[in-house]
Amino acid sequence: MSLWYYGTPDGQCGPVEEDELRGLIASGAVTASTLVWRDGMENWQALQFVPGLGQQALSPYLPGHAALSGQPGYYQAAQTNGLAVASMVCGILVFVTCITGIPAIICGHMALSQIRAAPFTVGGRGMALTGLVLGYLSLLPIIGFIALFIMGMFSAAMHSP
Repeated sequence: MSLWYYGTPDGQCGPVEEDELRGLIASGAVTASTLVWRDGMENWQALQFVPGLGQQALSPYLPGHAALSGQPGYYQAAQTNGLAVASMVCGILVFVTCITGIPAIICGHMALSQIRAAPFTVGGRGMALTGLVLGYLSLLPIIGFIALFIMGMFSAAMHSP
């Protein structure tokens, strides 16, 4: 009998004997949409497409120890961080509204923090950085205006009797 690997929400499981895999199928722990792999297969496949087993597989999950065990890994598609999207949108809206720079900066920093802390792959780093750059660039004219205002006040105070 061959040894099988299967995917769960927690990652890759196995190896298990085919009889044990059939028991998992019968118990409902492994379904028609569960991804499975064994030596000799090119890639992970949904159980429903594996001849001889007749059941199926879930969506792909993060690899457990796939890289070390020699079988191909399977990966969950990276989700995009919502704050990263908000940061980029606020950064772009700076050109229209002139007031969304600060929300772009706040959302961008929060998104980068969440992306770094995530236990799984989260996309959106580029969007968060775009929002940060546009947000900080939108502050430059405001800072320049404040600096000119302060210099004007000092100049007026110096020239007044």
